Amino acid sequence: MSTPHAMEQGTGAIYIADRYRVVARVGYGGTAIVYRCVDEHDGRIVAVKALRTNGPLLQEAAARFRREAHLAAQLSHRHIVRVMDFGYSRVPAANSPSPWANDLDQAVPFVAMEYIFGPSLKDVVRRIYPMPLKWVYDLGYQLCGALEAAHALDVVHRDVKPQNVMLVDSEVELIAKLTDFGIARQVGGDFTTLTIAGQVLGTPDYLAPEQVMGEPGGPSCDLYSLGIVLYELITGHLPFEADSPLAAASRRMVADPPPLSTYRLDVPRSLEDVILVTLSREPGQRPRSAQELSTALSWSEQRDPVSAQGPRGAWLVNGVPTGPGGAARRRNTSPVAPIGDSNREDGPPAGQ
Repeated sequence: MSTPHAMEQGTGAIYIADRYRVVARVGYGGTAIVYRCVDEHDGRIVAVKALRTNGPLLQEAAARFRREAHLAAQLSHRHIVRVMDFGYSRVPAANSPSPWANDLDQAVPFVAMEYIFGPSLKDVVRRIYPMPLKWVYDLGYQLCGALEAAHALDVVHRDVKPQNVMLVDSEVELIAKLTDFGIARQVGGDFTTLTIAGQVLGTPDYLAPEQVMGEPGGPSCDLYSLGIVLYELITGHLPFEADSPLAAASRRMVADPPPLSTYRLDVPRSLEDVILVTLSREPGQRPRSAQELSTALSWSEQRDPVSAQGPRGAWLVNGVPTGPGGAARRRNTSPVAPIGDSNREDGPPAGQ
């Protein structure tokens, strides 16, 4: 097991688990820190997410880390970030005012993952509007494929949101990868009991009604969350907006979302219908599977083909966002972090 500041001869390099050489800290949240590292075994760049040392919730958070590693390691899909290693190690200091966060003698869980150089989908949503509908279809198919692979193994993600979707920084193709299975649940598996009954887990803006009620939720809740993501990609708005995320979450218990055409007139009626069905309050009224949702999206695209493909590469970290008509449009002119905040927990990224 590595020491807190393992040194490479003459370089002063810091290692995690005597294998992963730390290059930079790229993000942190309430429970975890994400580092960009070099795997000295093969020279690859990886993202290492480590539990923040010690702390009052260490036992519960460590259990979630083990669960994330166990579940994500089972998943092999082009549109899911791949988990490559899991273990325990001491980690670099978090530079936190919390007295427990710098207990360097505490070995904590870490997960080594495929490193995605590129922005999160949330970054792109903030920069580009209106998003080309062709992109929306392509992202919908890819995320349906990722969820279908997870659901086939009885793994429910339970926190599908744009922040947990990374886009590969490639001008050739728009490629999305779903990440962060930290609160995932394996239906009928050994990990179901880690969630306390009645506890609401996930990001309120994207929770299905049954999750708002504290139920663990099944595959249908992932489809509902994906429906909210697609709604946001198209309209630039969340379907339920209020003064606070929890107030917005409560609204979806009693109200239907506004039609997408409220915000955007070029939305095909067929696509609007598919998304509104996916956002049905009753799970039984939603698509029965991710594959069925993908089929419905394909039906919509064939019924109402979109002519504008969108500018290739505008999703890049340093891409110039343009609307379908070619006019440059920005919501926020601040640059995206060069590393794309890859695989980070919610919370302010380091260095920004």
